[in-house]
Amino acid sequence: MISETLRGLLGRRSELDERGTIAVITAFTFAVVLLLVGASIDFLRWQQARQSTTAALDAAVLAGGLALQVDPNNFNEAITVAQRTYMANVARRQQVLTDTINFSLADNNQAIMASGHADVGTTVLSIFGISHMGLVSDTGTDMPSAQVTAGGPGGSNLEVALMLDVTGSMCDDGAGPCTSGAKISALKAAATKLINIVVRPDQSVHTTKVALVPFSTRVRLAPDPVANDGSNNPLMKTLTNMNSPRTYWYWNCTNWTGGGGSETNGNWQCLTQVPAQATNWLAMPCVTERYNNATGVFDVSDDPPGAGKWMNAHGGDRWPLSYDSTDTTPVDSVADGLGITSAKPDGHWNYDPSPGTCADIYPGSEMIPLSSDKSNLLAHIDSLQAYGGTAGALATSWSWYMLSPNWNGVWSGGSAPAPYADMAEQNLAGAPKLRKVAIMMTDGGYNVFRGNKQQDQQTVSNYAISVCNAMKAKGIEIYTVGFMLNSLATSEATIARATLSACGSDVQHFYDSLNEGDLQVAFHAIGVKLSGLRLMR
Repeated sequence: MISETLRGLLGRRSELDERGTIAVITAFTFAVVLLLVGASIDFLRWQQARQSTTAALDAAVLAGGLALQVDPNNFNEAITVAQRTYMANVARRQQVLTDTINFSLADNNQAIMASGHADVGTTVLSIFGISHMGLVSDTGTDMPSAQVTAGGPGGSNLEVALMLDVTGSMCDDGAGPCTSGAKISALKAAATKLINIVVRPDQSVHTTKVALVPFSTRVRLAPDPVANDGSNNPLMKTLTNMNSPRTYWYWNCTNWTGGGGSETNGNWQCLTQVPAQATNWLAMPCVTERYNNATGVFDVSDDPPGAGKWMNAHGGDRWPLSYDSTDTTPVDSVADGLGITSAKPDGHWNYDPSPGTCADIYPGSEMIPLSSDKSNLLAHIDSLQAYGGTAGALATSWSWYMLSPNWNGVWSGGSAPAPYADMAEQNLAGAPKLRKVAIMMTDGGYNVFRGNKQQDQQTVSNYAISVCNAMKAKGIEIYTVGFMLNSLATSEATIARATLSACGSDVQHFYDSLNEGDLQVAFHAIGVKLSGLRLMR
């Protein structure tokens, strides 16, 4: 009896123990399941919030970097753009517990970076003491930065020749001279924007230099001398081998009719001229194309000036040395037309008493060799004055001279172009060590040659294209910008567009700007392509 009772009690206790064990296991299992379900829910919320946050961070630093790229001195704007972009991109993100993300400049103001942290609160996991989960923080590799680089995304040294049309057609009256007006002012604004983008404040890692080639009927080397004191721009001797100052006899016009022209030759006519003596007149500080009269060959090279390769002077020749770029002795080396005597005055126009004043290209429009002095470049752009005709082949050649290491005997110091070999060498980022780039802008057909206007447009354009092809063969990248070419006669516009298209490195390098706004967009786009923006963590 007792045994049976004991056995019954023990059985019931075992049954209770078993039920208790099952209850514990069930409770534990439920807790685990609840934890897993809660973790998966909270993890999914965390993952979605993290993706939104990291994407917003990337977009923000890139937007801020782009603002810094376009306007490198407006630091506050870059930070504001980054913050505004971040807030816009996280506006639909699920609610977070904390977000202290902010943006600042780094790397000598060449980069914009994010800092701070963001957390998302938990739901089920909070029951187990896990109240929040970190989305991004400074302690890891979450925080991105956008680095503005010179020369492209991989960073390259950059040399740019900027060819700018400052002919009379850039003025509101189509003739000029002018320093302001719809077209010339738009050009100044566009060129200023490009300089601000391309020439980086920090030149310690990569150098970025720009040369200016304003052109009209001629290319001006320097401002006019301040006085007729016997001084002259030394480049005239270097480029043409002409001596200056010069004393000689010349034909002086004392009575005339009509007037000169800008895009055309005008109707000026001398009615009476008499011999007069010029005393210490200076060579006009401007040049025209290199051309060999005997062979009829236009020089398509970046050879430095020298024997047989001299630049022609203001009048399209080198008189009294020769009629062209060679060292050919004049027809009569004793007297005829050399101005040696009053009986046979010099009839050529390379010197001036004003002193040394160039015609058709004003003092504010002189060329500037490669420079990283942004303030000087911008000041020269602001001083541009439009007048004269469109010597496109000459300007194209001068764009090359500014970039050619063969001209290092002419350009020196920081203006000396780097070797061509640097363009084939790669840096550690896999980018070219150097990019040489020409940007060629015009609003008209190329119809001036050796100082003479109304020349055959196709002939002058062919000369320009031949120079472009030779430049590209050296590895120089060429952008071309046509400005309001639709205002030309149909036949002229057709040749002008074909010329610029042929000169560009490819079709994407030709911008056909139909109005002032398009010109701004074109120069902005080119500037952005010549710099870089790299996302880093």
